[in-house]
Amino acid sequence: MKVKKERIQVALEKDLKMEAEDILQDLGMNPTTAITVFYKQVVEEGGLPFEVKLSERTKQTRRIAKLAKKTPNVTRIDDNETLEAWLNEDE
Repeated sequence: MKVKKERIQVALEKDLKMEAEDILQDLGMNPTTAITVFYKQVVEEGGLPFEVKLSERTKQTRRIAKLAKKTPNVTRIDDNETLEAWLNEDE
């Protein structure tokens, strides 16, 4: 008995797609096989087969940003030039 298959379509950032496909190729897999493995694990686990959480670095960055919003007269640093100027203010 032939299993009926359905097509899924996903939009990804090009760089992410390319990097992931390079890794999959090294593992001897194509994207279809990897997605099939992922779906099977979702069914087996009853949810995502890995923990989804913020990295420690991201959590720290968010804490710093929160504190900065609460602190008056904070210089906003969006780029390297502003950072350099801020670091050299006292010189």
